[in-house]
Amino acid sequence: MLGWCALEVYIESGGQRTMSEELAEQRAAPGSCNLGGPLRYRNVVIIWLRCEQDALNRRLDERVDSMVAQGLLPEIRTFYEAYVKPYSTSEYHRGILQSIGFKEFVKYLDRYGPETDRELLEYLTASQEVHAPKPTGLSQLEDCLEYLKLVTRRYARRQLQWIRNRFLSETGREVPPIYALDTSDINRWKEQVSDTAVAIIEAALAGQASPLPCVPKMECSRKRQQPERTFRCEPCQRVFIGEHQWQIHIRSKKHRKVAKHNKSLDDGRNADWEHIPAEVESESK
Repeated sequence: MLGWCALEVYIESGGQRTMSEELAEQRAAPGSCNLGGPLRYRNVVIIWLRCEQDALNRRLDERVDSMVAQGLLPEIRTFYEAYVKPYSTSEYHRGILQSIGFKEFVKYLDRYGPETDRELLEYLTASQEVHAPKPTGLSQLEDCLEYLKLVTRRYARRQLQWIRNRFLSETGREVPPIYALDTSDINRWKEQVSDTAVAIIEAALAGQASPLPCVPKMECSRKRQQPERTFRCEPCQRVFIGEHQWQIHIRSKKHRKVAKHNKSLDDGRNADWEHIPAEVESESK
């Protein structure tokens, strides 16, 4: 994505401007920082729908159960049969195969077929009063579902951390005012969420003070206020801004898995080359 943006800047400027020059100009403008430029639009507010962690975890788990009841298994089975099963190897750490909601079921999909999917779906959506025997594959599927719930909760926590880093950390960069509304109690949605959100927006449009104070900024450490470096991970083909994000990435299981996979491919290519007959090797040179 970063490469396409750089090409767009270069082409639209007629070859007179680079992405580095564009970013440098943005970061030098008032209200900017080393992570980006100032606000493009001034009449903006951010409504942050927050929730108590226990309530959020419960909703996330219920969402997974609801996805299964609404046909998640047939959906991922169709995708698996078309884009995974026909191939000898699949990389579950890249592209769409790494999506949350698919890779967690691979062990089940490899072992069982569509008929088991139908039996399990009937069992899971049957009335609680019906005491049917547990079908084959239920234990494996339950393990996959628990893993999906765990991964989903982790992802939600990463989203919260991103909000804190992007909007609430005092980096010197302009950000719109952010207002936190508590969604923990659904029964009080109109009072605590919808009516309050409308009042905040109407006040902003009228140029008046908000009925709710915005979320205060958090002070950054001195280390995070220093100029950020850009890092590129060749195995993962990703770009990271800042030492903090880079260290998180290189310590992650995903990075280690990709690096190990790439090393195995390189070792295999080297081994194949070593076994090429001399006369073929000389021709290839």
